[in-house]
Amino acid sequence: MNERDLLLKVLRGEMPEKTPWFADLSYLYSSLQIKGELDKKYLGDEGYLEFHKDFGAGICFYPPFLWRTEYSGNVVYNETEENGTRECTYNTPIGNISSVQKYSPSTYTWAYTEHFVKSIEDLRVMLYIYENRRYTADYDGFNRIDCLWGENGIATGIAPISVAPLQKLLTRWAGVEKTVELYIDETEEFEEILLRIQDSEDAVFEIIAQSSAQYIEFPENLSSEITGKTLFEKYNMPYYKKRIDRLHKASKFVGIHIDGTLSSCLQLLEKCGFDVAEAVTPTPVGDIDVEKLREVAGKEIVIWGGIPGALFSGRYSEEMFEGYVRRVLDVFKGDARFVLGVADQVPADGLISRVKKVGQIVLEI
Repeated sequence: MNERDLLLKVLRGEMPEKTPWFADLSYLYSSLQIKGELDKKYLGDEGYLEFHKDFGAGICFYPPFLWRTEYSGNVVYNETEENGTRECTYNTPIGNISSVQKYSPSTYTWAYTEHFVKSIEDLRVMLYIYENRRYTADYDGFNRIDCLWGENGIATGIAPISVAPLQKLLTRWAGVEKTVELYIDETEEFEEILLRIQDSEDAVFEIIAQSSAQYIEFPENLSSEITGKTLFEKYNMPYYKKRIDRLHKASKFVGIHIDGTLSSCLQLLEKCGFDVAEAVTPTPVGDIDVEKLREVAGKEIVIWGGIPGALFSGRYSEEMFEGYVRRVLDVFKGDARFVLGVADQVPADGLISRVKKVGQIVLEI
């Protein structure tokens, strides 16, 4: 039984012959490239696949998007990068907005120091940008990668990042403080704009629905202490139900990337219709013990994750790491709705040997 078949069995609610083991190795992979430490045999699309195969993990992230994006309405996007600072600017007939990100050499990541949306006027510009995006289906790249990965995994169809309009603001466009401020001070217009941004992406979800992708994931980076139960139920839940209903009608399995704290939002995902909660992060990094995950998540939703990415770091002993993996597998023994995964990625200082070790433990149990 290959990795693709194992995963599809879980998605269908069937008991797999062994626990599927899928790891998002993209962060570790890219950091090794930046450091010049990636073996040449792992370069390119074929090399990325071999990287997963050699270290014994199923592959699922990240194939090309299923669409191309262009702008109408005289929207112009510019991006400059200099001395570890990246500035992104949108120029439109109704105003201009910009963001600034700083590069962290120690973590090989970028972080916002200035978001696009700083006022209600900027939020109007954001809406103008979304309503002047034009989407065209582009399936060739995705289908090529899905064929390349073959039995080693499944190409995940990624929805627009982030997906729900509220999540777009919280995680990328405005940040937490400004989003809450706009929600409180400009409630009526804030809600109208969220609905119009939602409608502006109907076309791209139709492209996704008509694609060959079997599994679609919403890359929300959902964390309960950021979004919270109140805002989730008010804004995200109706949105997710609408999108999931369309994708289910197109025979897609739908998951959400929930890689932060879990206590408020994990329990709501099954009610939205999600088939999968992916990157589920238990204690000591998250806020729910492994033993409580199924009780909180619900009986039907697939729990995908279980091993906090931090544990792949050499800061934790080999004994502690192996014990944790065995604990997770013991908790979910006999659970047909479970995929063992990294929650959420193997970090830049992660030990690749531990990825292979997980696969060995899965075979032992």
